[in-house]
Amino acid sequence: MVSLLDINELIKQAWESYEKALEYLEKGDLRDAAEKAWLSVETMRKAVMVAAKIPYEKTRVVSIALNVFSRIMNILDAEDLLLEYYAFQSTLHGLGFYEGILNEDTTERFIKRVEIWLRKMSSLINKAKLIDARKILELEEQRIKVKQRLMVQAYELVKIRNQMREIINQLKASIRH
Repeated sequence: MVSLLDINELIKQAWESYEKALEYLEKGDLRDAAEKAWLSVETMRKAVMVAAKIPYEKTRVVSIALNVFSRIMNILDAEDLLLEYYAFQSTLHGLGFYEGILNEDTTERFIKRVEIWLRKMSSLINKAKLIDARKILELEEQRIKVKQRLMVQAYELVKIRNQMREIINQLKASIRH
């Protein structure tokens, strides 16, 4: 497996996955080609995050990692690549792999577009090494904890409102009789 800070190994794995995607594409296996292309995108996302000092294990926790990745891409002035990341997530991962509903031409276009994206992301690595996004990670983790507490409190609020409605309905019923 990848050592926690081995950015070069992540980049290598991203390109290897992309090459596998092309092999599957050549064989006509669109589903596996789409998934390998997506894996290459995900691996490169992790490489950029690790370059920005995010521990590798945190890059794997999607609920935290995607918000941190989004902020890193904003810092790197790479919003266009972030938007493309989400396009790949939807098309290659969702529609291509899980749903299997992308047509051959569209799937092939997206897979070939991944190569350009990987090159652009690779060029961001040195820029990403200049930033330390660990504080962003820390704040994101705090934000999620607060959000979880709020969700629990919101549930409690709903319970109280339901009890209040029930009591009101009972009281209304008692004066109608």
